[in-house]
Amino acid sequence: MRLTDSQIRNMVMDLYPEIEMFSIGMSTEFNEEKDAWIITLEDGSNSLSTHMDSSHVSSCFNEHNCVYFTNQMMNVIDNYCLESGTCSI
Repeated sequence: MRLTDSQIRNMVMDLYPEIEMFSIGMSTEFNEEKDAWIITLEDGSNSLSTHMDSSHVSSCFNEHNCVYFTNQMMNVIDNYCLESGTCSI
């Protein structure tokens, strides 16, 4: 069973409270052709996306095995914060 958009959003927000803390916009959508979730972080004209294979996302959600997902998301968050300056404290 494929996860829903709201399940993906909640999982990402639970794992990465920095997204809400820095008021970073986030969108998620499933790409049928790639069988992957596209997660995009955005603030105005700045945005970065990552594609997560549905099996990796499901593993993270169902089995709490999030190593690959965590690495991908932390790279996106780090790059987003560095490029946009949105996350400066």
